[in-house]
Amino acid sequence: MLSAAIQMDETCMNVEKPHLGRPAGRRRPRKTNVPDASSPGSKKGWTHKLSRKAMYITVAVVVAAAAFLAVAIANANRPSLYAVTIDGELVGYTDNKDLVAEIVWRLSEEESFRVGAEAIPSCEVDCQKVKWEKDLEVTDPDQLGEILKERIGFVASGYVICVNGQDVVALCSEEAARGALDDLRQSYINSIVKPGHATVEEVLIKEKIDIVEQEVPTSLFRSKQEAVEILSRGTDKMLSYVVQRGDSLWTIAMANNMTVEDLRKANPNIEGDLIREGDNLNLIVPDPYVTLQSREIVTYTVSIPYSTQVTYDPSMWPWQEEVIQAGKSGEKEVVEEIVRENGEEVSRTKISEKILSYPVTKKIVRGSKQVPEMGSGELAWPVQGTITSRFGPRWGTYHRGVDIGAPHGTPVMAADSGMVIFAGWNGGYGNLVKIAHGSNMQTWYAHLSEFAVSTGQEVKKGDVIGYVGSTGRSTGPHLHFEVHVDGVAKDPLSFYK
Repeated sequence: MLSAAIQMDETCMNVEKPHLGRPAGRRRPRKTNVPDASSPGSKKGWTHKLSRKAMYITVAVVVAAAAFLAVAIANANRPSLYAVTIDGELVGYTDNKDLVAEIVWRLSEEESFRVGAEAIPSCEVDCQKVKWEKDLEVTDPDQLGEILKERIGFVASGYVICVNGQDVVALCSEEAARGALDDLRQSYINSIVKPGHATVEEVLIKEKIDIVEQEVPTSLFRSKQEAVEILSRGTDKMLSYVVQRGDSLWTIAMANNMTVEDLRKANPNIEGDLIREGDNLNLIVPDPYVTLQSREIVTYTVSIPYSTQVTYDPSMWPWQEEVIQAGKSGEKEVVEEIVRENGEEVSRTKISEKILSYPVTKKIVRGSKQVPEMGSGELAWPVQGTITSRFGPRWGTYHRGVDIGAPHGTPVMAADSGMVIFAGWNGGYGNLVKIAHGSNMQTWYAHLSEFAVSTGQEVKKGDVIGYVGSTGRSTGPHLHFEVHVDGVAKDPLSFYK
């Protein structure tokens, strides 16, 4: 093309020159703006114009050819561009499709190592060559690697534990799957049986369990320990809370959108409401895939209580007694079968019972001598103070006396003359004095801080028998005063008219 243009230029330059004999400056009159080609002068102007036009065309052609050549050379040196897709969806661009293949290979190797089985992509990763355009850019290789890692799923041939037909968890081998089920049973046994306390005869899984080899997403693969957690708790996730000062089961449950019952289910080791600062509580309520049913044989000994045989001696006072034969509890061995489901006892059956030793009867001689008529039948008020609680129903129980509030150490006096038949500790009464007045009447004085009399001592009405205190089951210093007639507690205030 360039040589043709040069040839054309040379042709234009060899156009015949005008006749030199023609008078200078003489021109043929023009009728129009278009020169007459037959005239020698017109022919010269036309030839010059053609020459300039040809030069312009030549330059344009040369420039275009050079630009085309430059683009061709640039494109020839530029690497190819590839669109990277996952299952047909564009995720980036690369100029090195081998890099994409290497990333996919490395990800497959990493996943294979994690699950212990050969993992392959579950999606199609493709690189298609595309035309370079000015708005297209190569995706940063690190960024492309992260995209592929996040978007590519993998499958592998695993051994899936299926519960009632539902795929629950996959392991790398059949041996690992069966080992997880064995570990599940052993973990259950360890949680329900104290060493040396019982013998577990069998542990069954109530649901239908299958181990199936199949190609599954690697997200289902777990270790044996994780598989045990999933089967027994419904998840292998852990969420815990450390008990702080002032916490209670209720406040922890409310703060975590749980009920106290759910919190107890998540922490079966909690006894009552007792939690301590620093305790670690599980906040995920178990929702097991399987129901573990165990049958265990429990052997334990039971104490057989001894009986008491009482004989009476009319020469002894009623508060006097003599043990002529000590009692001794017997013992028997009991064998029972206990059935549990997920640790909860559902039945208990007694298999056998064997006497190991028989109980020995306790024999007592107790006095039956009647206390003489010593009281007047008219009672004096036993202590100076204020009645704080009366006889009758109280706080869901029955109050068998009256409470008289008084300062600690205030003297307590005998309500009538009589004989002290008991002076000592008596459970919820604390320090207690009982006085028999005759005619089957007794008065009782409880919660004393100190005694001023002893058993068998005769007292007169108004004698100091002890001092106000708060022993036994008591909320503060006071005297609990009771009156008994024929062994039945009566309202003390009915004796004061």
